[in-house]
Amino acid sequence: MFTESLIVSTAVSSFNNAALYNPMFLALGILCLPLFFMVYLYGRDAVSKIGWNNHNFENQTFLFSSLFLALWIMMFGGNYAVIRDSISLLPLLVSFGLFGLFVVVSQKIVMLKYNEKISNKKLELVIFFVLMLMAVGSSMMNWYSILLQCAAVLTGIIVGCRVKKNISLVSFGMVLYGYILTLILMQPEYFRFGQLGNLTLVHLLSVVFVGVCAVTALVVKYTKPRAKIHDSAYIKLKWLFRILSILALVLFVVTESVPVFLSLLITCGLSEMLTIIHRKSFNSELAKHACALMIFGLGIIIICPVISALGILYLTFVSQKIKLREFRDLL
Repeated sequence: MFTESLIVSTAVSSFNNAALYNPMFLALGILCLPLFFMVYLYGRDAVSKIGWNNHNFENQTFLFSSLFLALWIMMFGGNYAVIRDSISLLPLLVSFGLFGLFVVVSQKIVMLKYNEKISNKKLELVIFFVLMLMAVGSSMMNWYSILLQCAAVLTGIIVGCRVKKNISLVSFGMVLYGYILTLILMQPEYFRFGQLGNLTLVHLLSVVFVGVCAVTALVVKYTKPRAKIHDSAYIKLKWLFRILSILALVLFVVTESVPVFLSLLITCGLSEMLTIIHRKSFNSELAKHACALMIFGLGIIIICPVISALGILYLTFVSQKIKLREFRDLL
């Protein structure tokens, strides 16, 4: 009645469904804690020997985290079999993300003069050929996806090599990483993050944490303390934003809606902006800590410990330490 192939395929399908429903990324993140602890203790000394210092650690972190994120997207291999629509925009959106990542990677490589260390033109051609091969291999299920991803990689490299101005880690980086995070939430089964409509509370709260860290980094960097808001108005507005944030969080947990998720991030950003404008002074180092937490959390979600380790390395180079109370007061 049951053939061997049917039994095996059923078992594999059940295993995949169980893996998608459960927060596998959290279990693997916990298993990587000893590795992260070693990186926190000895990582700074190790990378200092290859040129990392207090002046270039932001560029170095963003270069390698963006490079590994781009390689993850290309090597992970999109799960096109689970796309619900016959004609999906997801390959196009992923290609936009690859384009932005390679713009930054190419610009940082030129700015940090990594390209000058490669004198052999044949090696440059081999690297380019490998990138094209990876772009093709990660999109074999759709012919237009092959063209999109190859074009995204190629144009990203060309544009990045021609950008002369330094790209800010906190601004462009957080927006770009937040974009990838939103794509994961739009189609979690494509990225093997879970099944849309069956994400657990751990999945949803992890996404919210990473998104709020990205928003916090942007708000703290670009909002200046002014002390112009009256105390009574500040208290009322603050509680209004807190109530709206809680309602948006509850609605997001119930619906898993991307517009609700973006509304939650906007509300949290406005609340944090209100807090900074109300004060006479604010610790700007909070932006760097939020940036490090965002990189660390994104690496955990996509099950890429290298990116999480880069977030820890970034945190070790931040000179001023802050307390958890400062994060809490900002919200």
